Amino acid sequence: MLSRVAKIGTLGLGLVAVVSLVGCSGSSSGPDVTGEDLFSSDIIATAPSNGNSDEWVLWNKDTCSFEPTDDHPDTWSADLRKPNGTFTVGFGAQDTTLEVNVTMNESMSTVSSETGVDLALADYKFPSTSVPIEAARSLTLREPAVIVSNNQVDTLLDTVNAIYKDACVPVVQVVTAAEGTILFGPSNPDMGVLEGERLVEHATENGWTAENTTLFTTYFSPAGPEVAKRASECAATVEAAFPGIKKVDHDTTSTNALELQNAFTDVLTANPDAENILVCTIADLWALSDSNALKQANRQGNAAVTGVNGGTAVLDDIKAGNTAMVGTVDLGAASWGEYWIPLAEDIASGKPVPAEVYAPIKMLPEK
Repeated sequence: MLSRVAKIGTLGLGLVAVVSLVGCSGSSSGPDVTGEDLFSSDIIATAPSNGNSDEWVLWNKDTCSFEPTDDHPDTWSADLRKPNGTFTVGFGAQDTTLEVNVTMNESMSTVSSETGVDLALADYKFPSTSVPIEAARSLTLREPAVIVSNNQVDTLLDTVNAIYKDACVPVVQVVTAAEGTILFGPSNPDMGVLEGERLVEHATENGWTAENTTLFTTYFSPAGPEVAKRASECAATVEAAFPGIKKVDHDTTSTNALELQNAFTDVLTANPDAENILVCTIADLWALSDSNALKQANRQGNAAVTGVNGGTAVLDDIKAGNTAMVGTVDLGAASWGEYWIPLAEDIASGKPVPAEVYAPIKMLPEK
């Protein structure tokens, strides 16, 4: 994976076990060197920047919290270095089965292994509401210097992060902002805008208008208000292009594809007069389920659906044709480890870091 970056200067029960991944040298009691001596001064690689927030913070070991600082560079650089001694990063994976999560998990594993960073992994088993708590407790037993937490159960954010706070471990929170943590991930509103722009493009090319088109927006309330911005900003983009368009909001709580498809079938049945259909969603699972419902109802020819995750299932569906799917936002998950490890290194070495670091995104298929 490191060959892809620029060279510089040369959703189970019970207790979740912490697994040492490739490149781990065994148990760790945290960094065995500190400060400037913690990492080599040589930069192995630097991942492309996609921007960061204006607010910067420093980790205060005495208060076990991030504190604001005005002493920082203009932009953050994802400079990857090798540790001079044992350095352990904890990683709470959302799950180990969904394609996008497998991709980002592999990225984290590969970068840590090639860098010589010890990686402790715990599986949150999304959408479980009990496993993440035990997973967090198990991660702290490895005494990592920093934890990267891909917890996407909104109601558990405070509970899980409180466990890390009690252990005095700084947290990089993935995708969904949480108080007292560093946020890494693509901008949820920006993803929604890309979704909406693709739908507007499709509708415009086909001569659809506000008068003869219906906008359906599919949410997943358990993911919380931040992730919901993907769908809401998508809808706002469509509404701006087609003022007065008829709107139908559709909330879900399941992560089962068949249940989601049946739920959207019910929505379509309740709206038999929808002539042309645009569908905003929060992720590929929901997009594919909605698209399959449209196909089952033989309404895919006058519909367009967008998703988020950049998954191969969506891209294969688009390539095969006879589908309502028209695009999916690629999160760049295959490179996330190239940002997570440098963030963890900077936090551990006492450097200022942005309160939010943004991941690159793009709409697929590209046109």
